[in-house]
Amino acid sequence: MNLPSHLPRHKSILVRLAEWTSGGSSAVAGFILISMTAYTVIEIVRRTVFGTSSNVLTEFVGYGLAAMTMLAASQTMRDGGLIRVNVLLQFASPRVRKVLDAFCLLCGMFVLGLATYYVWIDMQRSFARDYETDSLIPLPMWLPPLGLFVGMVSFLLNMAALLFLVITESLVLADESPDEI
Repeated sequence: MNLPSHLPRHKSILVRLAEWTSGGSSAVAGFILISMTAYTVIEIVRRTVFGTSSNVLTEFVGYGLAAMTMLAASQTMRDGGLIRVNVLLQFASPRVRKVLDAFCLLCGMFVLGLATYYVWIDMQRSFARDYETDSLIPLPMWLPPLGLFVGMVSFLLNMAALLFLVITESLVLADESPDEI
């Protein structure tokens, strides 16, 4: 999703911010993937060579997987890698298609916004009450969903930018995902 050149500079701030957060969250997702892989290899070596284990590999990989999934979602959407069912869109006029695209984006933003709100509320409560995870390595309870929350906010911001571009007719969503992602 490249920034159209005809947008006024002040109106493109949202789009530029969305591009920046998408790239940053995608880089963090890549770092988490590399970290999870390295931790798994270290754990295998520890178990095989030294006969010992940290016993928290599964827990930390679970946290990383949740964070990584949401952190990479906005870049996946920008690259056209999300599944798009366009049975109705192929028969719609450009005007109706714009309305349907905007409606779908608004519905997605509503659902994701609701989920983001409740993740935030849970994190706030955990922080205020000083809860910790019940594991061998206790972590503050607000820390594991932090990556999930940041990824959700980044995804929401990118959906808002996409909605702006669709409404201003600066972008028409693709009918199909690219063959190579």
